Amino acid sequence: MIGTIDGDGLVVADVLDDGALAVTRALPEVREPSFLHLAGGTLYAVNELPEGTVTALDPTDLTVRRTRPTLGAQPTHLTTHAGHLVVAHYLDGTVGAHPLAADGTPGESSTRLRHDGAEPHAHQVLPDPSGRWLISVDLGSDAVHTHRIVDGALTAHARLDLPPGLGPRHLAFHGDRAHILGELRPELVAADWDAATGTFTPAWALPLPAGNQPAEIVLSPDGRFAYATLRGDNTVAVVDLEHREVVQAVPVGGDWPRHCALDGTHLYVANQRSHSVTRLPWDPATGLLSEPVGETRVRGASVVAFLG
Repeated sequence: MIGTIDGDGLVVADVLDDGALAVTRALPEVREPSFLHLAGGTLYAVNELPEGTVTALDPTDLTVRRTRPTLGAQPTHLTTHAGHLVVAHYLDGTVGAHPLAADGTPGESSTRLRHDGAEPHAHQVLPDPSGRWLISVDLGSDAVHTHRIVDGALTAHARLDLPPGLGPRHLAFHGDRAHILGELRPELVAADWDAATGTFTPAWALPLPAGNQPAEIVLSPDGRFAYATLRGDNTVAVVDLEHREVVQAVPVGGDWPRHCALDGTHLYVANQRSHSVTRLPWDPATGLLSEPVGETRVRGASVVAFLG
């Protein structure tokens, strides 16, 4: 599945034997699906609109089960946690949680909170590895927040303040270590996670190639490498996490790379401005990438998700 911004809605593609993607159809009724999440037999698409909505689909035939308002402005990310669909809203800096019905569709009611700060911009929400806590990354407040849902109410628990001007966009966990990607200053920050207390402790920071606006971070399954898409020079930075160094900056073969995903032996990159998804061969043994070997045209490509 390929989500888009100013594109053709939700785009469906088959994965061929060589890893290439072949577009089969588009669902224009799923508007501005800038991020996707599959959980519990339901595919969720956040609809990044000034008055946000979210669409729940059946992942087998991609019929729309329900589209409902998120009650926030410009939602950019979503996840499921504690029986709720949780949505991050960039424009108004809020996180909203909607209880899920038995069929996986979000209900009418919601619980919401707004991050502290003059201009909060919530950009990502995800559960911690233990499943006990909800983590939200806020670009505007230079902070990572820990929340809980208690008796149906979303509550703030703790906050990790990061260096001013970092603009944290997304993070990725491997065990009890979180790797936080700065967008406004190209930097990767590592923090140790304590699930018992629901708190982070900063560990180290690594500059990424200058002059870029990083967008997405994914980790290799063994936790040895991080991959960060860089909007600017249009590369993927490969970071050796053990030695804390950038070991590669590989061209993505497109313009303005956003989300990326590992699948099989390829890294797939959604390039918004060049309207493409490119694939870069990935060596799981060395963690290294090769230059792109293929491209699939998708207008406004923003996110790539594999359902199988």
